[in-house]
Amino acid sequence: MDIKQLERQVKEITELQDSIKQTSNYCSTFPEHSGMVAFIIENEFISARKERKKLYLFLIHQIILDEKNAKRMDFPYVKCFGQKLKKLILDYAYQVDDIADLEKAYNVIRRWEKDLIYHPIFLDKLRGILQPKYDELKYQQMIFNQIHQNELASNKILVQNLQIIQQFDSTYKLYLHLKSLRDIDDKCLDFNTNFDKYMMKCELEKIEDYEMIDDLLEQGEASKNYLSENICQTQIHYLDLARLGEQLIKEDYEKKDNKIEYYKSKRPIQ
Repeated sequence: MDIKQLERQVKEITELQDSIKQTSNYCSTFPEHSGMVAFIIENEFISARKERKKLYLFLIHQIILDEKNAKRMDFPYVKCFGQKLKKLILDYAYQVDDIADLEKAYNVIRRWEKDLIYHPIFLDKLRGILQPKYDELKYQQMIFNQIHQNELASNKILVQNLQIIQQFDSTYKLYLHLKSLRDIDDKCLDFNTNFDKYMMKCELEKIEDYEMIDDLLEQGEASKNYLSENICQTQIHYLDLARLGEQLIKEDYEKKDNKIEYYKSKRPIQ
């Protein structure tokens, strides 16, 4: 066995299944060196970064499966790794902080139990090593999910509050436009008054004041344009208010429907 080659293969192992199988096949060729192989893999397992530790657990698992399939009578790799598994699982549980990686370790142990690789009592001890860390990560995940749900609920309330604020803002804008319409009405009254005065002056004095006519026409045109603009803006704000109202009503009905479904689920079966 070329120790340098084995060390290089173990160190450069990747998540690709071919990489793990090639290294496992090389190890399986030298069952007489099982002690040295287990020692090299153990050292790499302990020194590896936490995200790579699962690769060496998979490698150990693959070597054990290869040995089982080879039907060797003495099972040298099962024995050599069996002496090191408690230490390796302790290191795995201490270093790993991803619940998915812990579940992968549980799956490996479950496979060993199914294939009768190790005694059930020994495998229960390995599970017992993993369990405290698993419970801790599961609790952290539950807290994270709860915080995330609370944030979503808070964001929904925030959106509703913003919609209400927008509704009030639109109402205030509508008030300003109605006030503008009142100003337009006042201008129209002024225009009519000035026009009536001009007509009376023309009838009484028989004069034609073209400058005053132009001024009246300008006032009338300005009043007409101002009125048109404000009518359009008022219509837009009425439509915005209608959309906001429909959205709030829709959300209110959705809440009621959810409550109805909830109480239906709680109703005893007849």
